[in-house]
Amino acid sequence: MSSSKITRVDSKGRVIIPSGFRELLRLKPNSQVLISLDQNENNLIITPSAEKQLVLMSIGLSDAPGSLAKLAQVLAKEGVDLVTTESRAVSRAQNAEWLVTASAHSIKNVDEIRKKLLAAGATGFSSRKV
Repeated sequence: MSSSKITRVDSKGRVIIPSGFRELLRLKPNSQVLISLDQNENNLIITPSAEKQLVLMSIGLSDAPGSLAKLAQVLAKEGVDLVTTESRAVSRAQNAEWLVTASAHSIKNVDEIRKKLLAAGATGFSSRKV
């Protein structure tokens, strides 16, 4: 089977995933997929989510060298399984934002993680299950 197909975006912004791709990826109606934007390559990446539940976290931090690494160590020590991450400067040399998608199954206590991130230097934290 070909690894690429041309499809259309309908008037509501929906894209049809060809049936052969859906079968290969075992996508059924109401399956969760993770859609990522690769701005460098101008591509969308659709990844089937084997997870029944994901947690989206937005973590504020200082835009200083080592800030992100320090917070990543907190998540690593807590055993958080990262699915995707994206960081960006909000205000150069001042504030940044780290967007994390993680497996909900790897997070035992989100309040405890929030406290540990804030203690490690995070300037803000919000999360939601999807």
